[in-house]
Amino acid sequence: MTSFVLVDFDDTLVDTGPRFRERRDALFSYLENLGFPRAHSYRIHHEVVDRELLGIWGYGPFRLGASFRDTYLRLCSMEGRIPEPVAARRAESLADGIDQPPPPLPGALDALARLADALPVAIYTQSAFPTYQTRCIENSGVFGIVPRSRLVITPDKSPESYRAALRSLDAGPPERSCMVGNSVRSDVNPAIRSGARAIWVDAGDPWHADLADPLEGDLTRVESFPEAVEVLLPCEFPPASTRR
Repeated sequence: MTSFVLVDFDDTLVDTGPRFRERRDALFSYLENLGFPRAHSYRIHHEVVDRELLGIWGYGPFRLGASFRDTYLRLCSMEGRIPEPVAARRAESLADGIDQPPPPLPGALDALARLADALPVAIYTQSAFPTYQTRCIENSGVFGIVPRSRLVITPDKSPESYRAALRSLDAGPPERSCMVGNSVRSDVNPAIRSGARAIWVDAGDPWHADLADPLEGDLTRVESFPEAVEVLLPCEFPPASTRR
């Protein structure tokens, strides 16, 4: 039986992903106009530059502009072109505004409030910039539902950090907990490896670095956070055939 629920933030409660995808698409279109094939730009950004900068900047928005600039510079180097400073600055500027707080997903905060009324809930989120991430969470209105004392920010989600989060929250053993999140790699699999239950909020079109196959375990797949709450609190929701 679940006695404590950890909830992810980005793309579980708030709409983070589309802003990143739109800016990356704008970069690939810009580079294509400069004569770099889209598929090649995509590969260099995702498989080379972004991976390098992820190790430096960690998770969060602050590596995006640098990754755009460096993708352009790397492409120029590979093709023997002399980089144009104006073009490099233009590529970097396509990431402008990415650090603005993301808006809540439809119905997510109401569902979070229902869940928090029924079970102990904490926000368990991943970021290399805790101050920035806390500001985004505050801006979303989540702290009006879940207190700050139940916020855990980790630079990287792993089975070890999941268990550490439970200990810091005095939440009991992993087997009594449930992780709700959109990332198979960061939310679902570490929780299952820890012996916890997991609910995967599969909203489609995941970030390329989040792609992974879910492990076997106590796993439920849903398409939104409100659906996850229905799974966790089934007695509050009548069967679909009886709803009006």
